[in-house]
Amino acid sequence: MFNRRFLREKTIQAYYGFVQGGSESATACRQNMLAGLDRTAELYYMQCFLLVGLAEQAEDRYRRARERGVQSEKELESVRRMAGNRVVAAIGQDVNYLLKSEAYRLNGMTGMKDLVLSVYDSLFVKKDGASVADKVWQAVSDNDTSADEFEQDRAFLRKLYKRKISTHPVLRSFCEERSIFWESDYEAVTFWVYSLLGQISPERNNNVDEGWTAQDEAVAFGITLLDKTLLHKDEYNAYIAERLQNWKHERIGTLEKVLLCVAVSEFINFPSIPVKVTLNEYIELSKRFCAQESPLFVNGVLHKIAQDLKTDKKMKKSGRGLIG
Repeated sequence: MFNRRFLREKTIQAYYGFVQGGSESATACRQNMLAGLDRTAELYYMQCFLLVGLAEQAEDRYRRARERGVQSEKELESVRRMAGNRVVAAIGQDVNYLLKSEAYRLNGMTGMKDLVLSVYDSLFVKKDGASVADKVWQAVSDNDTSADEFEQDRAFLRKLYKRKISTHPVLRSFCEERSIFWESDYEAVTFWVYSLLGQISPERNNNVDEGWTAQDEAVAFGITLLDKTLLHKDEYNAYIAERLQNWKHERIGTLEKVLLCVAVSEFINFPSIPVKVTLNEYIELSKRFCAQESPLFVNGVLHKIAQDLKTDKKMKKSGRGLIG
């Protein structure tokens, strides 16, 4: 479920919490990071659950509209497309989705029914003769002349999700109020769900991610990175301070200090990761977490540290071409 880039982010956040006094011990810091990963996974399955709920709501509304006979099939097309969406149906029948929905008790999640209704009404109830979903379907049908019904359903759902559902203010507010992890990881999770919608195959029953464990390669990497950072933080921070030419260490922002310390930990403790990879990753992370002028500073300091670690033989890389 998670990759190394995401775990680097989580390590920085966890270590920052430790530095700020949010964790009483290294063990608690690690537990907090793992708990955060679980909440992030829960958000992924919740968004899948929301799509299934929207399809169920559409099915109910479509059936009732047909019984009343007050709207034509053309007027109901976007509702029908959601009600019988084959991509959503594949999610709803997916073994991993079913297991995780039960494990996280999504059906009983407080506010979920109201969320589904609110999002559905804002997208599928017509205003001035057309709904938001009508306009999305029209754009898809104008550009997609494929006779493949599954691919038409996919195109409609992906466009609706990316442009209207994932950016929906009610959904965003629901997530922000429920968990700080849901707020910070919202963009990442919506990208994962959007990617899922593009990859689902009707021939498989395990399209939805099966979840994560502490033994997963990326998670194990993050745990080790955090543990090593916490264990050697004084040594790493001292090494960093000696190389901050023309900078007073106490004047550097806490986030910059945290990011540099975690980067040094990766330099030293992961011989198979190329220096250039670590440099690029933490420079990019500084653009996300730190002040606007920080990436230039982080870039310069990390290049200096990498060179000195190599000279001091504190950093040993294995494999051809890893140091460059």
